[in-house]
Amino acid sequence: MEIQTKDDLKKLWVDFFHHLYETSTYCELLYAPLLASSKKHIGEKTAKHNYEIIKKYNYFFNSVERGISYALVLSVTQMFEDGNDKRKRTLAYLLDEARKFKINKWHNYESLQVRHKETLENLKSARDQYFAHRQKNLNVKSIPSANKMYALLNDIADLLNYIGQEFENGGETYLWHKNEAGWSKKVQGDFQRILDNLHRGEATRKAEIEVKYSRKLYTEQSYKKQT
Repeated sequence: MEIQTKDDLKKLWVDFFHHLYETSTYCELLYAPLLASSKKHIGEKTAKHNYEIIKKYNYFFNSVERGISYALVLSVTQMFEDGNDKRKRTLAYLLDEARKFKINKWHNYESLQVRHKETLENLKSARDQYFAHRQKNLNVKSIPSANKMYALLNDIADLLNYIGQEFENGGETYLWHKNEAGWSKKVQGDFQRILDNLHRGEATRKAEIEVKYSRKLYTEQSYKKQT
């Protein structure tokens, strides 16, 4: 995107809000299973119930977890790559372009990198050593904790808001709850409903109630048709 006017800069700035929102949803999805089986978060009885459901469909949930980890790591590290390549949407590029219009927030960016040095290094390591080159097996637990990730995303939101204050007509602000992930309650609610529906479906199967489907993915006959 060629930045020639301040309106062009504002469009680029808005794009970063969209990127950050998308990144935050990856973060919320990644930690939803952990929160759903956390005794501290939802109580012992519900946590145990949810854990048993997740364990029963372990292959599926593990696959989803790895996919979301991949999306989250790439989405965050992309923002912190070298800003010299204008084809890349990096924070450094945004800040360089903003400086052309006498908007200088580099000190905020540098402070952010210092505060989250360990988190950013861990994410870069996961990208370089696993997702890019498969040098070692990924341990999802090695990805920074939910609190560290939410703190990083929160500070990125603040940085974007600092830039937005410099636009004459104002701009969007990234609404972020200080004590929780931005939209996590909605994601957590949806995840709990999925678990509940899986539980209901299992109860139906055990009761041997006949349910007809137009196609079952797991049947041998269906597999033969596909191959």
